[in-house]
Amino acid sequence: MNLPERMTFGIFLGPFHRVGENPTLAFHRDMELIEWLDELGYDEAW
Repeated sequence: MNLPERMTFGIFLGPFHRVGENPTLAFHRDMELIEWLDELGYDEAW
């Protein structure tokens, strides 16, 4: 069995937002979180 040299990390960020929340602002907040996770070394985001 071939194992990777290091463990990789990812996140599933489901589209769960409060009712009545501005969808554009929610999307921008989610993208900002993904950018921070990229800085922390996460490999994937779904």
